[in-house]
Amino acid sequence: KVSATNSLGKEAYLEELIVRRELAANYVFYNQNYDSFDGLPEWAKETLNKHSTDTRQYTYTLGELEDAKTHDPYWNAAQQEMKIKGKMHGYMRMYWGKKILEWSNTPQKAIETALYLNNKYELDGRDPNGYAGVAWCFGKHDRAWKERNVFGKVRYMN
Repeated sequence: KVSATNSLGKEAYLEELIVRRELAANYVFYNQNYDSFDGLPEWAKETLNKHSTDTRQYTYTLGELEDAKTHDPYWNAAQQEMKIKGKMHGYMRMYWGKKILEWSNTPQKAIETALYLNNKYELDGRDPNGYAGVAWCFGKHDRAWKERNVFGKVRYMN
């Protein structure tokens, strides 16, 4: 039925349903390090490592993040929604993951934290879509952007 409609959202729906799902399945199937920093693209690992000692304005512990105790009300709301409903909007999930990168002492700790929280609370936790969704926050399925503090060339989001 979807393919027969002229809906403006049809392309986006099919992109998420088919293309993104297949990207996630392939990421996990062909990458034995899909659940760690080592599974990221080389360019992302290189730039994140280069900026791993950059000063962070805020840093939070796993407990503070898990309990949504940051200075950012939008991030806290997304974290609470994930804990209560097991889901958050895709755009907010990207924001959520990128803020974990921004607020963690190292990118390795950031991806470890994001995967822990995602796997514990999201409905797609421990699923290819969950692993790919978190990795996307750290540069997977993306390209290099303008270099900046903490993120290096990984796409920034605010």
